[in-house]
Amino acid sequence: MKFIYILIAVLASSSVSSEEMLCMYPDSDTHELEQAKNCGPIKDGLLTVDSSLLKKMMWSKYGMQCIYMNYPTDKGWFYINQNGLGRGSPFTHDNDCNWFQSGLAVGVTNGQVVYFNQVMDVVKATEYTWASNFYEGYSKVCKGELTKEYDSHGEHYQLKGGQCGFIDREFKVVVPVAYPYESTPKPTSS
Repeated sequence: MKFIYILIAVLASSSVSSEEMLCMYPDSDTHELEQAKNCGPIKDGLLTVDSSLLKKMMWSKYGMQCIYMNYPTDKGWFYINQNGLGRGSPFTHDNDCNWFQSGLAVGVTNGQVVYFNQVMDVVKATEYTWASNFYEGYSKVCKGELTKEYDSHGEHYQLKGGQCGFIDREFKVVVPVAYPYESTPKPTSS
C-alpha cells in the first residue's frame, strides 16, 4: 500500500510533460518508489527494460515486478521479469498489476486481450477487449465498451455494459459472450 501512496504523490508533484517518458519502480536499495526516464522501448506490446535499471530493482520471490509506465502512448502498469522483458497489465488489481493465475496474466496488444506467461510469451491472443485473470479455472471476457460506475466516494467502481461471457483454461467459451458485464452468469461446473 505504501507503494501506491508514493506513486500518487510522485505523479501529483511531478512536473513531467505529457511528451516525456517516465517509469516508476521499487528500488532495491531504498525500498522506495523511484523514477527513471525511459525504462526501455516498447514494440508490439513487449517492453525491453534497460539492463542498468534491472540491477536497481527490488524483485518478488517469483522473479517478477510490477512497474508503472508513463510514456506518451503507453501508460499504466507493466509486469517485468528479470530477463528485462515486460508486458502491460492494464486491468489492474487494487492499483497494481493483475495477478498471474494458472501461470498466466492478462495484457493487451493492439487493443486486443492477450494471455502471457512469466517469460512474456503470448500464450493466447484473442478478439476480446477486456478480461479478468483466471479464477477457479475461468476468465471473464468482454467485447465492446465497458463503462465505470463509481461509488459515492469516487474511489471504487463497478464495470457495466459490453458483451461478456467466460472462457476456461483451454480458452474455450463456456458462457457465451453475449451478456452485459453486470449480469453475466457464472459458469456451472459439470
